[in-house]
Amino acid sequence: MSTMVGEEQEQEMRLQTKVWNHIAGGFVNSIVLKCATDLSLFDTIHDIHTKQGKPVTPSTLVSTSPNLSSINPHKLFRLLRFLAHMKLLNIHDFDDVGESGDEVGFSLTDLAKFLLRSNEKNIVDWVIGVPDEPAINAWHQLANCISYPSEGPTPFEKEHGKTLWEFARDNPEMNKVFNDAMACDTRLVMPAFIEGCKDFLKGISSLVDVGGGTGTAMNYVVNAFPHIKCKVYDLPHVITTSPEYPGIELVGGDMFQSVPKADAVLLKFMLHNWQNEGCVKILQKCKEAVPKEKGKVIIIDVVIDQDEEDYDVTHIRLSLDVDMMGMSGGRERTKEEWRVLMKMAGFSHYDIIPIFAMQSVIVAYP
Repeated sequence: MSTMVGEEQEQEMRLQTKVWNHIAGGFVNSIVLKCATDLSLFDTIHDIHTKQGKPVTPSTLVSTSPNLSSINPHKLFRLLRFLAHMKLLNIHDFDDVGESGDEVGFSLTDLAKFLLRSNEKNIVDWVIGVPDEPAINAWHQLANCISYPSEGPTPFEKEHGKTLWEFARDNPEMNKVFNDAMACDTRLVMPAFIEGCKDFLKGISSLVDVGGGTGTAMNYVVNAFPHIKCKVYDLPHVITTSPEYPGIELVGGDMFQSVPKADAVLLKFMLHNWQNEGCVKILQKCKEAVPKEKGKVIIIDVVIDQDEEDYDVTHIRLSLDVDMMGMSGGRERTKEEWRVLMKMAGFSHYDIIPIFAMQSVIVAYP
């Protein structure tokens, strides 16, 4: 009997632990990562470790890094210990762990390379953007907004009195955070896109990136395919902050009104911002912009069930889906939902092309 009671208690404890992880784990992870990024911890540990050739102690970080000179070493140790638990740092015990943690050294794991600014494929701007204060505050309105119809205010709009796009337009700091995160995503997905889709890109002579942000995606295209005449098309307040790239024309406008003419249109991480009705309006403008016989509308976006056997990948895609519900009022889509959308928009046919990224490529033909 006592054995059975013990097993039941152990099972209950395991279940409680899982719930606690759901309660605190994701939030604490995001905030700790942002804190570590604000303090430049990963870059600093990498630089000191490379220079000295040995794991870095908290006291070494505090004594050698000007931006950490006022940090309490023991609190820093606790932060580093948590990052090690997240598998982002290796922890090295030199001797017994003292109160201050001075005899414990840290080095970066392979995971942490994606958090180094020196790595072209870093995702640091997502670390900053996801827990950004305007976005975090909006999540508190999720329960209030979840009963609204699709055209009702999003949690972001409920919290701030403006849509995400209006808020970014009126707040340069938020606009920068948003555009930096989008450029970060572009650095991850565009090499995979170009490698996975290079055959049909070779037949395109002109391409317009609708909602192209600061032009990062088109810069990849121009460098890989100099023969393609590229345009970036976005809202005027975005275009005014975009750097100029050789061979890329920047055009301000409203994609719900018109889209510049081209052989092909690119919609990267765009359609998930809207429900089907909004997407159909955008897609129909894109159809009007490309040749009827040979034109292409190239969509880079999430397909939720592309790798449904992979828990981590599916979890991220479903998390993005809830994020769209909270921030823009949009959604991520399954294969069947993409089929329905393509039919609603009147495309003759389409292909889904998996690439080595969180997103897939959907090529729609007029």
